[in-house]
Amino acid sequence: MVLESLVSEAQAIKKPQIMLFLGFVFSCVSMWVVSFFFQTNVSFLAIAFITIASAPIIHGIFIREEESEAAIPLMSKSFIERNFELISVYACFTLGVIISYALMYVVMPAEQTKFCISVACIDVPAKQKLFAEQENTLAYIAKVAKGKTAKVVELTPAKLNEFFYWFELILVNNANVLFIAVLFSFLFGAGAIFLISWNASVVGVWIGKSILASDHLKFLGLLPHGIPEFIGYFLGAISGGLISVAISKRRHFTHEIERIAADSFLLLAAAFISLIFGAAIEASAKTGLTSLGLTISIFYIAILGALAIKIE
Repeated sequence: MVLESLVSEAQAIKKPQIMLFLGFVFSCVSMWVVSFFFQTNVSFLAIAFITIASAPIIHGIFIREEESEAAIPLMSKSFIERNFELISVYACFTLGVIISYALMYVVMPAEQTKFCISVACIDVPAKQKLFAEQENTLAYIAKVAKGKTAKVVELTPAKLNEFFYWFELILVNNANVLFIAVLFSFLFGAGAIFLISWNASVVGVWIGKSILASDHLKFLGLLPHGIPEFIGYFLGAISGGLISVAISKRRHFTHEIERIAADSFLLLAAAFISLIFGAAIEASAKTGLTSLGLTISIFYIAILGALAIKIE
C-alpha cells in the first residue's frame, strides 16, 4: 500500500519521468522481498511483485487518459498527441526496471553471503537465485543466434546468413509477444505490465552481464533494434488497455467507443510497423549488413524525431 501511494496518477501523467523512479523502486524492493521469503521461482515472483505494485497506478492512468481522450473534440488533437503521455509512462517505467535489474545484477554476489552492520546481519542473495530465469532466457537467445536450437539445427551456415530468414524468425517471435501483450492488456491490464517487466528484466540482466565482462558499451548494440521492439510492445499494451477501459465503462461520451476503437486500431498498426523496423535492424546486424541496418535505424529515428517535433 505504501509503494502504491508514492505517486498519484495525475503526477505520473504530468511528469512521466516519475515512473522511471517507481519502476526502479518497485523492482529493487520486489527482488529483495522475494529473495528473503521464497526459495524457488524467485525470478518470476519478483516480476509478479513488480506487477502487483505498479498495476493500480497504471490502471488509474489508463482510466484518466481514456476519459480525457474521449472528451476531446473529434479533430482537436492528432493521434500521436492523444496517446503520447501513455507511451511516455510505459517507456519511463520500463527504463526504471531495466536500470534496476542491471544495477542489482552488478552488485549482487555470485554466492549467497552475509552482510553485517554491528551485531545485525542479513543474508544477501546470490545472482543465481535472483536471476535464474533471465539467465536461462539469455542462454536460449544465444543458442538461437548461433543456430543451435532444435528449430534451426538442420540449417546450413549459408541459411543462417540470410537476411530474410532472420527477419521472419525475429518478426514472428516479436509479433507473438505483441499479440500476448494486447490480449493480456485487454483481458487484465496487469498481464501486459508483467510481460513488459519480464522483457525489461532480461534486458537489464544482459546489460549487467556486459558491464561485469568489462564490455561496457556492448549493451549499446541492443538499442537500434531494442527501442523499436519495446515501443511496439508499449503501443500494443496501450491499445488493449484503452479499449478494455472503454468497454468496461457504463456511461460513454458521444462517439467515445468509435474514437477509442479507431485509436486502438491505429496503435496496434503502429506497434506492428515498429516491430517490422526492429526485426529488419536486428536481422541486418545478424547477417553483417551494417549499412542496411544503419539506414533503417536512421529512417526510424527520423520518423520518431518528426513525430516529437509535431507534438511540441
